[in-house]
Amino acid sequence: MRRLHLDRRGYTMTFWAVFIGFVLVPAFALAIELGRYFYAISEVAKAADAAAVAASAEINARTFQNSGSLVPTGKTWSNAQSYVAQNTASLSSKGVHAFVTGIQVSSGDNMVRVTVSADLSILFPSVVPDVIVSQTGIAKLRALTH
Repeated sequence: MRRLHLDRRGYTMTFWAVFIGFVLVPAFALAIELGRYFYAISEVAKAADAAAVAASAEINARTFQNSGSLVPTGKTWSNAQSYVAQNTASLSSKGVHAFVTGIQVSSGDNMVRVTVSADLSILFPSVVPDVIVSQTGIAKLRALTH
């Protein structure tokens, strides 16, 4: 009878070892990876918003006042990229670099849209395919009047 009790304890320990190894450890790893992913997305989105504001500050005011057209200046792209770099410093320290991939200026609604992209693959194990994130920041021009 005593031997039967020891066998059951052995089965229970085996069950828990398998459960922890095949269920709990992967679940914890997934939770950590998802947290890392959503943090990186929020950093890229924050950088896109800052870049849109920075790009909107570099709209040619004189051209707008004369013709009503929103025209970027020569500094629009570099100013936006500078703000992206400043707002993604924590990602850059992990090897993730975000870049301005598009600036769209819309005269109809006085909006500047800046798209920022980053390759997050370095944050994840090699089994995860390429993880490229793009976020768009929008800034409305209110100071310029036509």
